[in-house]
Amino acid sequence: MSSTEALNKSKRNFYVVGVGASAGGLRALEEFFENMPGDSGAAFVVVQHLSPDFKSLMKELLERRTPMVVHRVENGMALEPNHVYLIPPRNNLTVRDRHLYLLEQESNPRSHPNFPINVFFHSLAEDCGDKAIGVVLSGTGSDGSKGLESINNQGGLSLVQSPFSAEFDGMPQSAIATGLVDKVLSPPQLAQVIYDCVALGKTDVIRAHLTDGNLNAEQMKRIIALLQESEKLDFSYYKITTLSRRIYRRASLAGHDDLQDYINFLAVSREEQALLKDDLLIGVTRFFRDKPAWTILERETLPKIIHDLKDGEQLRVWIAACATGEEAYSLAILIDHLMTRLHKQLSVKIFATDIDNESIAKAAEGAFPESIAKDVPAEFLSRYFDFRNGSFHIDRKIREMIIFAPHNLTKNAGFTQMNLITCRNVLIYMRPQLQQQVLRTFHFSLASKGTL
Repeated sequence: MSSTEALNKSKRNFYVVGVGASAGGLRALEEFFENMPGDSGAAFVVVQHLSPDFKSLMKELLERRTPMVVHRVENGMALEPNHVYLIPPRNNLTVRDRHLYLLEQESNPRSHPNFPINVFFHSLAEDCGDKAIGVVLSGTGSDGSKGLESINNQGGLSLVQSPFSAEFDGMPQSAIATGLVDKVLSPPQLAQVIYDCVALGKTDVIRAHLTDGNLNAEQMKRIIALLQESEKLDFSYYKITTLSRRIYRRASLAGHDDLQDYINFLAVSREEQALLKDDLLIGVTRFFRDKPAWTILERETLPKIIHDLKDGEQLRVWIAACATGEEAYSLAILIDHLMTRLHKQLSVKIFATDIDNESIAKAAEGAFPESIAKDVPAEFLSRYFDFRNGSFHIDRKIREMIIFAPHNLTKNAGFTQMNLITCRNVLIYMRPQLQQQVLRTFHFSLASKGTL
């Protein structure tokens, strides 16, 4: 990389703060920006639920509350630090290479619900990684929750307005229920946390040590032992760089500038042990995540497997590291859809496993927020889900195809005679020696001509 390219990259590598708000969000936004100094060095993008029929006056209202320049977003607009950007009506918004892009919303949102905050947060996580900060303020519904998960999984900060300070607490409560939120505070306090992180570098003071290497062996051994005792999980097989990054992140968020102080705190705080465990498990999942992979499954892999089996035979699938079940249900839906199309009658048994008991329990419930409508094709949503009490519930026929079970890939024996095994988000965190061990387990578990 040339010196000019490096300079340009560093200029682009500023924090971007996505702020999602809905009903009751005006007061929260005003309080937030009143308490946010104009020199933080971050760019702020406000994504609201806006009426398509009325002109928004948010630009004029916020200009009275902040010294920063406030823009209504135009397609392709470049982000700049210490500027505020507002989503226009009738559009979704994404960020790529620190530029904002508009996507026209569907004209009939009732047929396919729209979640503009999730849409922006997902793109923010992909574009900015650990320089992404997501904030969910007052609002009804669940928009923002899935997007905050994406930000958390990429090492960014997930912040939520305290339900007690919100005029409408639906969105904050939904976000908090994910268990992945870093801070729950009032809007003025959220502004202070972000300023401390971005302008004063309080998070980076700790992360900076990573440039000199990883945790020393004794520190790592102590943390792994603490988690093994309290959470009954062994993280010794994780890559040191992954562990270090996540541990430093939690230390910073818990307010510790010294790593040894954090380890001492971790030893006595049951809550912090659980938070660190959740951060280390990194449960990245969505329905039909990474569409090119699902296209190959639908057009090539599964039709061949289904065609080669005779009516009445069993189709056996193992989904390793299934997290909260979205991938398992996606695959079950696709198999049922293809069997109908190919006029095949097969017995389907899907083993969906994960090391995290809490994720398995959540997966077994088969209930998901409204926001999955963004990821699940409308045909599948109407055919395989029942919407009640504000959630989508999986069809009983699909649920009965799947056996959810706790399983440790590094210690437990594999299943046998599998026609298909999927393992999409675990090997990258393991050391090479363990990767080979897991791959040998998968090889043993496959049937003749089975597919990994």
